[in-house]
Order: sequence, then structure tokens, then C-alpha cells
Amino acid sequence: MVLIRRLPPRPANFKSLALFENMEHTLQCNVLKCRKELGDRALVTTCYHIFCGDCATRLGLASQRRDQPAACPACGTLLTNPDDAVITNLKPSEDYKTSVLSGLSPNVIIDCASRALSFWAYQVTQEIIFQQHMSKTLTEKYSSLNVHLDKVVNDANAEISNCYNKLKSAEIDRDELRKKYEELLQTCKEKNRKLLQTQELYDKLKRKAMLSQVQDAAEDAVESTLQAPSIINNGIEPQEIPYFQSRDTFYGQSTSQYERKPGIGTYNYPQNNIPTHVGNWPRTFGAQSE
Repeated sequence: MVLIRRLPPRPANFKSLALFENMEHTLQCNVLKCRKELGDRALVTTCYHIFCGDCATRLGLASQRRDQPAACPACGTLLTNPDDAVITNLKPSEDYKTSVLSGLSPNVIIDCASRALSFWAYQVTQEIIFQQHMSKTLTEKYSSLNVHLDKVVNDANAEISNCYNKLKSAEIDRDELRKKYEELLQTCKEKNRKLLQTQELYDKLKRKAMLSQVQDAAEDAVESTLQAPSIINNGIEPQEIPYFQSRDTFYGQSTSQYERKPGIGTYNYPQNNIPTHVGNWPRTFGAQSE
């Protein structure tokens, strides 16, 4: 007894001839999280879905019981009959191909072949729809990423342009500061040169002034020495030596304040203002060798 089931609705743009142009299409597991290419064996259902052996075992389709019918993981159809989900060999041998439909009437053979082709067409159609959905999703995602990328590129270009303008402005400021620095450096060098010249001129004038003062002092000393009166004390003419005169002046004393001792030719200096070594000084000029 052949069971006739209603086929799933076909898409509006379904073209049976176009689907069979590539007959080498590889079926994939209809579990969306798996999508593994099928090998030699797979589980097929009467609702035109196919699953790999791992998913069939994990979902309980390979060992279902009559009291607990399983549901198709793809469409949710209850698989109540024993032949609603069977494991088939996707790469049958030549002997199997010869004997599988042998003995059946042509109507049954044609019906089986028609159902098999409808299963294949449904799988190919679902794969096309899935790929179209993936393509649409990826295209939308690509468009979104492209828009985001354009925005990122525009922002980056604007930031690069802004940074370039800032860099050029900073370079201009740097050149101006460098120019001002060089001008200030030249000004500082010129002022230092003028300061050195002024210092040299000042030192030269100072030396001239000091030399003039020394010469004037020496001339005054010689003139005062030459013009000093000769005082005869008891027939002895004292020797007025400039050395002692300047020494007396150094200690803040004048020779007019002291009395001369008769017959000695020296002044009588108060002992309170004269150092102890003054009386031992020689009365000759120049260094004395001991």
C-alpha cells in the first residue's frame, strides 16, 4: 500500500528544469546550526527534510517509538508512521540500484522516482532560498558596514586635515619664534660687545686717573720735601726723611706737634700713639737685608 502525502507548496518562481542543471549539488543537514555536508548515510523524512547521523541521533529521530512520535526539527511535522523517518544510503552500490525497485510496477516506479525528484527539488529550492537570505543579510550588513566605514574614513580625513593645519600653524609659529630668538641673540651679543668695550674704556680711564693721582701725590711729596726748612739744632742739621714724614702722617700725627730733643735730631713722639717697633726702623730707603 502506497501512502500519498501532500507535498509542500512550491515557490512562485519555481522552475523545475533550472533546478536540475547542476545535479552534483551536495545536500546539507537541514538543522540550521549544523549545516554539515552529508556523507554516505543520512536520515530522510516524508516531509522532505534530511539530517546527518549525529543530529538524527541527538534529536531522537533514529530510534523513535510508536507511543512517542518525534517531530521534524525543521518544520515540526509529527513523524507517527515507522516509514516517516528512515536512514538511507546516499551512495548506493550498483547491486542496490538494480534491486531496490525491481519487481515494482511501472506506476510505482514512476511514483517513487517522482517523489525522489520532488525531494531533491525541494532541497535545492530551500538551499537557494537560504543562500538568497544569507546573501541579502550579508549585503545589508555590508552596506551598513560600508556606510560606517565611509563615516569613519571621512572623520579620519577631517581629523587628519585638522591635525595637518595645526602642524602647519605650529611650524609657522616655530619659525617666527626661531627668528625672534636669533634677533634677540644678535642683540644680546651686540650689547655684550658694547659692554666689554665700555668696561675696557672704564678700566683704562680708571688706571689713568689713579696714575695721575699717584703722580700728583709723588710730586707733592717731592715738592714738600724740597721746600722743608732746614732747622739747625745746636749746630746739628736734622735729616728730614720723607719716610718718617709719611709715617707720621699715616699715624695721624704732625711733626709740628712734637718737640725736638736737643742734639739728637729726632722728634719726641708720645709713647702712647707709636708702635713698639717704630724706634727700630732704619732711616735709609730701600729694603734692608739681615
